[in-house]
Amino acid sequence: MEIRIDRDKCVSGGVCAMFAPQVFDQDDDGMGVVDNAAPAEELAAAVRSVVWRCPGHAISVHEQEVERGGPR
Repeated sequence: MEIRIDRDKCVSGGVCAMFAPQVFDQDDDGMGVVDNAAPAEELAAAVRSVVWRCPGHAISVHEQEVERGGPR
């Protein structure tokens, strides 16, 4: 899971830090920041809920594809 915050869209509402403080924080200007770039799997639901709660729609989650090796 890769978490991104578009700082151009962030409205400094603090929703991310409020609902998933193990993953998000706010900088000195109140802008959301990803504080834990590799959250444990049990935090995935909280991170995804923050995506739709974010008032500026600034947060996105990108799932990393598992690379499968070996012959086909």
